[in-house]
Amino acid sequence: MSVRFVRFVCLALALGIASQAKAPKPSSKSVPRKSVRFLAEASTPPAKIPVGRSLLLTEFVDNDSLRVQGLSDRKSLDWNSGMLFVFPDAKSRTFWMIDCSFDLDIAYMDPHGVVRDIQTMVIEPGVSPELLSRYPSRTDDIMYALEVNRGWLNSCGLKVGDTIPAVVRYKTRR
Repeated sequence: MSVRFVRFVCLALALGIASQAKAPKPSSKSVPRKSVRFLAEASTPPAKIPVGRSLLLTEFVDNDSLRVQGLSDRKSLDWNSGMLFVFPDAKSRTFWMIDCSFDLDIAYMDPHGVVRDIQTMVIEPGVSPELLSRYPSRTDDIMYALEVNRGWLNSCGLKVGDTIPAVVRYKTRR
C-alpha cells in the first residue's frame, strides 16, 4: 500500500468519526436554560450599574412578557446580580414570588431613580398562586423596581430616599 493511500484512509476515518461525534451538552451548573432564553429576548444587555457602595450586574426587563417572567423558575441569582423592571409610567406596583426559589429584596423607585420603598419578599413553597403574598409599593409613583438577593440592598448601604441615577436612562418597550 502506498503512503498516500494510508493517509487518505486515515483522513476519511477521522472525518467520519468527527462527523458522528455529538456536541457536548451544556453544563447544568452554567446559566439556567430559562435565563439563557430570557436574556436572548431582552432588548438591553445586562450592565453593571452603581447601587449604593456596590456595582450590580443588572438584567433589564422592559416589556410585558419579560416582566411576567421575571425571576420565575430560576434556581439562584449571583450575589452581585439583579433584575431591573422598567415600566412605561409611574403608578402603584405589586410584585409576588411565583415559582421563585430564593428570597428577594425589592427596591421600588420613582421616575427619578429615588428609592421610595424597600421590601423583603419571601418564598412560599407549595402555596397556590392565588394565595401567594403580594408586595405592593407604598407609593403610587413607581416606574422602576429592582430585585436582588435578600440582604444585598442592606449590604451595599441602600436606603429609602437614596437615588440610583443609572436607572433613569432605561425606558420601556411596553
